[in-house]
Amino acid sequence: MVEILSITEKNPLEHIGMVAGICWNSPVDNPEKNRKRAISCISSGHGRVMEYADAELVISGYSARCIRELYTHIIGTTRLQESTRYVNMEDFKYYTPSTVASDEQKKEYDGCMDAIAKSYSALLDSGVSKEDAANLLPLGMDTKIVLKINLRALIHFMEMRLCTRAYKEIRALSSEIKKVLSDYSEEWKYIAENYFLPKCEAAGFCIEEKCCGRKPKRSEVVIISKEEYQALKSK
Repeated sequence: MVEILSITEKNPLEHIGMVAGICWNSPVDNPEKNRKRAISCISSGHGRVMEYADAELVISGYSARCIRELYTHIIGTTRLQESTRYVNMEDFKYYTPSTVASDEQKKEYDGCMDAIAKSYSALLDSGVSKEDAANLLPLGMDTKIVLKINLRALIHFMEMRLCTRAYKEIRALSSEIKKVLSDYSEEWKYIAENYFLPKCEAAGFCIEEKCCGRKPKRSEVVIISKEEYQALKSK
């Protein structure tokens, strides 16, 4: 589950356009002009100005493994994670991949998780501290974080993790973040629809060595002149 904290501003484009306008010595009292200036900056790839728009999110119900992948997108990102030092994790929830589908597979998977929980509980009962017993806890265990992330980092995250080759759990997380921000305000909806895209959609071609086929690989893209393009359109 992804929850947006109310401190997240509803008009990130106005904010970006305002700070950019100050640097350009332009009037910044017109919200619409600020929005247009922001869109121009983002579309032109001026990354630094995007760091002025933040989203603050509470993310829960995703595995520690998934959240660890999220931490690789650390450009201007701050996070607090549920403490295994202070929180009792005897009844931890966990992620079950869709490929663990048969009764036999589920029995094996759930049995392992149950054994870990029992061993963790036994260690606590014997006097081992929570922070030391936590070394038993699996990467598949659900965790909770409070994430502060700026727009520059968010766009990078979406380009990488909306990719069909990304691991399915973090792809689900990126899709959920995209949806809740899109529902938060009209400006976030515009950003989500136009900039929260897998990198092949953003670039027009795939830059991965192993391509899913959604877009042609960069080596397969043919560059033509404007005149050649117009000639093709007229046929």
